[in-house]
Amino acid sequence: MNISDEDGIRIAHVGLDEALGRDWREKQPDADLVRVKDPEITAWQPLREAGFTVKPGWVTWLAPACASEEDFLMRMSRRSRRGARSSAVALAERGVTLTSRAPLDSAQLDEFLTVYEAHVATLRNGIPLARRFRERLLERPANYFMVRAEDADGNLIGACLCEIDAAMSIVRVRFTALGTGERNGNLARSLYLTTFQETRERGHQWVSLGSDPSTYGHLVQPGLFMFKSRFGLFPVPLKLLQPNAHPVQADDEADLVLRLTALSDPSLHIAYDGDVPTGHAANAAWLREGAQQDAAPFVPLHLEVLSRDAETDTNAYRAGFLSRTTLRVIDT
Repeated sequence: MNISDEDGIRIAHVGLDEALGRDWREKQPDADLVRVKDPEITAWQPLREAGFTVKPGWVTWLAPACASEEDFLMRMSRRSRRGARSSAVALAERGVTLTSRAPLDSAQLDEFLTVYEAHVATLRNGIPLARRFRERLLERPANYFMVRAEDADGNLIGACLCEIDAAMSIVRVRFTALGTGERNGNLARSLYLTTFQETRERGHQWVSLGSDPSTYGHLVQPGLFMFKSRFGLFPVPLKLLQPNAHPVQADDEADLVLRLTALSDPSLHIAYDGDVPTGHAANAAWLREGAQQDAAPFVPLHLEVLSRDAETDTNAYRAGFLSRTTLRVIDT
């Protein structure tokens, strides 16, 4: 067993034999959760029977750009659709303008980073990742565009930094920044809808609103899951879209949460439901076909809600792309 502190959460890393051979409730280590990294598919069911949740390390949120904004709005929940329309009106009344700029240059990137880092500083366990990629982003400026929101005085109040993957016909929102006072969802909705419109105009078929850890309640919060799922997107295991991604993000994992001390209550796990298809990948052919249909995930997923409260209502977290939603009570 190796226990590490990872961004404020203590993880006990164990092998398969130790995971299955120990009663973790009886002899708990000084850790928030126990993890088996990248278990073989043949071990998934024994791990589940031992209380572990088998899940992708990270997921990418994906949606077809659709033929028009109205078509895309119909993918949303009714509440999100109303919110998107009212957001546009509210921003227009404030004199906020949204524009797209390309290619990327150092001046606009540094302006973005100022807003981004102030935004991340307000988040629980927020990590300002974008700064680490500054030089790499500027090496290929033509592969990026930025959707910018400026107030009536011309000040940058929010932006999306987007990467174009022409081979897979995907525009990926790599980083989003929201200014102070812009956390009510209005600006985020309008930034993303403008990104979808820019994607259509550029002739690409898909938009990804970023990749997240499959646990919501630590680096990212359950509210983000709710926002993205209601916005008409669905999650795909990152390794299927980006098989060469870093193993920290691409590998599957089996987690057994022992306590919620470092996690929110409730927290969420996006987990596999059954076995992952071994011969299927989200390749260019699948993406071309899926964009023309009622796009939905091809990997069965379920959502596990973790809480100390046995009466927690899971209805708020239901989504059409989930096979099921279940509650796991964490009693410590």
